[in-house]
Amino acid sequence: MISFDPAVSLRKRAQIGCVAGLVGGFAIFVSIFVIDLSLGAAQGSFYKIVGLAVGSSGLEATLIGMVSHMLTACLMGTVFGLGSGMHKKMYIYSIKKGAVAGITTGLVVFGVFFVPISLFVIMPIIQSSVMVGESGVLLANSSLIMISSLELHIVFGVVMGAFFAIAVQVESKSKFTLSREA
Repeated sequence: MISFDPAVSLRKRAQIGCVAGLVGGFAIFVSIFVIDLSLGAAQGSFYKIVGLAVGSSGLEATLIGMVSHMLTACLMGTVFGLGSGMHKKMYIYSIKKGAVAGITTGLVVFGVFFVPISLFVIMPIIQSSVMVGESGVLLANSSLIMISSLELHIVFGVVMGAFFAIAVQVESKSKFTLSREA
């Protein structure tokens, strides 16, 4: 087991966290399309609604939603990485600790960001949406969507945290090996 290693700088932790966030984001990326399919909504409806919130429509709205979702995952991972280097007790030294910290992060993001944005931004957009047919399907299944989103935030956290732990271990070992060779 690796002990607290200040050799892995905050900058490197932020970089690793950013990549870990992207890995977690891609891990749930396909699931979001599967949820759209299972609800009978058009593919990319979740992302499209995010794009509608910024005034886009059609394919452009879907692409904006996808990019903003991945940028959010990247930001979450970066903050996660920085947080892991702020104090010895927060250092992630095992896959298990990374996964648990990731789950905690996913739950916090779900409760603090996703739920309020969904209730106060996304749902009103769906209710007044030009997405005829799709909006009815999404509104009728809003409880299922919230439960599925909670599950996806947990999956995101597990993947992000485990990936982060592995990458920090590799980085720490490479620094240790380089310092021994010098």
